[in-house]
Amino acid sequence: MNRRTTRETEMIKTARHRLGYSQQQVATLIGMQVRQYQRFEYGETEIQRINIRAGLALCAVLELDPVSLVFGGRADALTEIQRQRPSKGKMQVRNKEAPRKKRVVGRIRRPSKDGVE
Repeated sequence: MNRRTTRETEMIKTARHRLGYSQQQVATLIGMQVRQYQRFEYGETEIQRINIRAGLALCAVLELDPVSLVFGGRADALTEIQRQRPSKGKMQVRNKEAPRKKRVVGRIRRPSKDGVE
């Protein structure tokens, strides 16, 4: 596997050492297999691939700020995201009158055991 040291991996590893936890302990506390946790800490898997529940559990166990972990401590990151989203009432709505494409799913007929369908 290709290991990459990133800001996120350093934050996770430093916090774990600061609290005196082993990788096994952290993995157990957040409900994850130890090898899966190691992949995040070693940079083999990007931290953005973690599901939200496990990510928040990781931040709680390691006493990390989720915004700092995800956005790199940029104080303006959330404001920037909020500014980019469309204002209320201006979101695109799918035209309800436009016909939806129907999925055609064929059924596979298996021959009966006696050869008669």
